[in-house]
Amino acid sequence: MHGVTGKYRLDQRLGGGGMAEVFLGSTMGAEGFSRKVAIKRVLPGFSDNDAFSRMFVAEAQISSMLVHPNIVSVLDFDRDADRRLFLVMELVEGKDLDHLMSSGLLPTAVVIFVIGEVLRGLGYAHDLPVSTGLRGVVHRDISPHNVLLSWEGAVKVSDFGIAKARAASEATASVFIKGKPAYMSPEQANGEPLDGRSDLFAVGIMLWEMLIGRRLFTGEDTRATLAAVLFGQIPRPRSLRADIPKDLERVAMKLLERDVKSRYATAEEALVDILGCADAPKAGRELLTATLVDRFAAQAPVRQSLLKSRQSLPPVSAPTPNPYAPTHAPSLGAVMNAPTQTILPTRVGGGRGRTIAIAAAVIVIATAILVVAIVIGTRKRGGGDGIAAGGNDPPRDAAVADAAPPPPKTTEPPPAVVAVELAHAEEHGRETPPAAPPPGPEPPPKRPDPQKNNRDPRPGSADPPPAKKGTGTLVVRSDPPATVFINNVRRGETYFTIQLEEGTYAVKIENLDAHIHKEGSVTIRANQTTNFP
Repeated sequence: MHGVTGKYRLDQRLGGGGMAEVFLGSTMGAEGFSRKVAIKRVLPGFSDNDAFSRMFVAEAQISSMLVHPNIVSVLDFDRDADRRLFLVMELVEGKDLDHLMSSGLLPTAVVIFVIGEVLRGLGYAHDLPVSTGLRGVVHRDISPHNVLLSWEGAVKVSDFGIAKARAASEATASVFIKGKPAYMSPEQANGEPLDGRSDLFAVGIMLWEMLIGRRLFTGEDTRATLAAVLFGQIPRPRSLRADIPKDLERVAMKLLERDVKSRYATAEEALVDILGCADAPKAGRELLTATLVDRFAAQAPVRQSLLKSRQSLPPVSAPTPNPYAPTHAPSLGAVMNAPTQTILPTRVGGGRGRTIAIAAAVIVIATAILVVAIVIGTRKRGGGDGIAAGGNDPPRDAAVADAAPPPPKTTEPPPAVVAVELAHAEEHGRETPPAAPPPGPEPPPKRPDPQKNNRDPRPGSADPPPAKKGTGTLVVRSDPPATVFINNVRRGETYFTIQLEEGTYAVKIENLDAHIHKEGSVTIRANQTTNFP
């Protein structure tokens, strides 16, 4: 692609909305200097619109003042050769929160860490001294799409595109309702004056959805969604997932208070409460990094140190969202308590995993007791007096060795490692190897019973699996660009192409800024291309 100016080059389109599009770009400096950046460029026609240009310039001015580890930094602002406005921002390589939530329910500790980092960034923005008579910035568009997660575990709030500096006395209400309806506060949906507590309501929505695994406010159209925000029921998270901690539920419900005065007054107050929860992690970045690697193993650039520590463990599969049945997310215990050379993002110290580990330990102890009993019995039978009476009797150690020869040396891992492997195998649904039986004569093979099914139960002996279905291609187009959902799971932005197995799928495209909303079903056939819409 051609550069937008002499300083920047557009490399790849990442996505877009109704008024602007975002590219992966590079700086072009002297002596071959280059750095990857994100470039947000206004679509043709909007740069010549005075009202929109003023809004985009205001975004650049506000964003340039937000310098915080939990906020995406704006590096430059300019016009290209065609006089189109563009912003240059730091590139956060990773996934947005919407993608991570779509991968399945998350460990409670990950939820707490991500929400806590979002609150840190918003707290800074809400209290930022903008200029004389102003006291902070309200984001007004907090949603999972605008929370970026780096592969290194950083959490950053992005897109202050409709942010507004608020006056010290009172923030003015907007003539138009801006933002995503499903993540608006009641006062924002009503077009009332806003302060930082409006953003906190949106954070409460994200927290509720991360805990439950589905959207909180839904409707057939924008009007119905706003009605749900204003009047719809907000179920307590524990009524849908009984394993959610009570202290975390209290934080979520206080963030979701429709009465502004009953909500948290500041992001700092909410941050104190959520970090005070019993499941708050001590190593949140490391846990988030491990979770991203597990959920997006094919895309995450894993560091060699992390890769080596995980080579001996099976991959952790992403859980399937189930909003109505209790779902036990992996605990932080394996990450926090594991040795330095081991990272275990899955549970080894709770529920069924703890039961397996305890069972393995009991087997080891029982085996040790059995060996001791054999040794004592041998000593009694061999006659300890004989050793004292005659110097020609064999030494005591030799007598014990004759009665009970030591077991052959093996390369099996120590009992502690076995216990961890058993717990890890049980956690992921694999067959757990049985404990080794005590030494003794091998029992005779059992004769097959003609009245029973004698199919060989060993792996590979079952009936062959059914043949895989054929695959076809789905192509989704939209102008302006829109977000693509397949079976209610966000898959990307148009122009969009994907390979799918034969079958029928529900497809939806949506761009609220451009008032695009289309949905329907498509049938994929092997070796054929299907277009939508």
